[in-house]
Amino acid sequence: MSGSPREVVLGVGVYDALSAKLAERAGYDVLFLSGFAVSATLIGEPDFGLLTQTEILETARRLLRTVQTPVIVDGDTGHGGPLNVQRLVRELMELGAGGVLLEDQVWPKRCGHMRGKEVISCEEHVQKLRAAAEARGAREFRLIGRTDARATHGLDEAVRRGRAYKKAGADVIFVEALQSVEELERVGREVPGPLIANMVEGGQTPLLPLERLLELGFEWVVYPLTGLLAAARALEHAFRELRGRGESPLGSLMSFDELNGLLDLDARYKQAEKFRMRRDA
Repeated sequence: MSGSPREVVLGVGVYDALSAKLAERAGYDVLFLSGFAVSATLIGEPDFGLLTQTEILETARRLLRTVQTPVIVDGDTGHGGPLNVQRLVRELMELGAGGVLLEDQVWPKRCGHMRGKEVISCEEHVQKLRAAAEARGAREFRLIGRTDARATHGLDEAVRRGRAYKKAGADVIFVEALQSVEELERVGREVPGPLIANMVEGGQTPLLPLERLLELGFEWVVYPLTGLLAAARALEHAFRELRGRGESPLGSLMSFDELNGLLDLDARYKQAEKFRMRRDA
């Protein structure tokens, strides 16, 4: 997950065990358990502070059992104060997560590319990150410090917070919803890294090639919603085709055998045979 100084750590958003297995098979460096995506798929709600800590932890528990690729979990605001953050960090480490993202929004939070966000003070979030670092201790567990201050207080404050969060113990800094190449360039120049570039299709930050983002100073790049948006469109198409034509759109589907292969059905057959009782006539 570290990467060399001239390599991009490329991550993709996942939201359940199946999406995680598919992302791992595609070869991503890191998987991001996206709060937006889990909120959409688990409770059918927008990323508007409605997802609970219990729900994200349970989703992480199921997902982490299925993949070996490091998983960074969206911890939102930590769901409380510094002590809540410490509990979240410890629980995620017990589950085997590779890290957590902690943002400085006021709860209930909302997606970084939605309007109407509010942020807590820089000093309050510094304390949350210090608490997270203490709970992590010497273990290999990435702390990602995110600021949403660009939308509420402007770029100068976002840069200041990025620097402060690095000093507080964050391993990777995430300045959310930058609005131009010039803003990306300034953050890359003035905020200590590693830095994350968040590539949200339809969001406020321009979508740039990996090579360009690396030139700008962003060593981590995540596409948090690509899988969810693709899956939603594919489901919409398949369901409409089936309803409209009265027959399965076979040409656009993964085959039954392919899916069973992804789920390692043959291994389950072997395990079942090992413990099968012989019933003689």
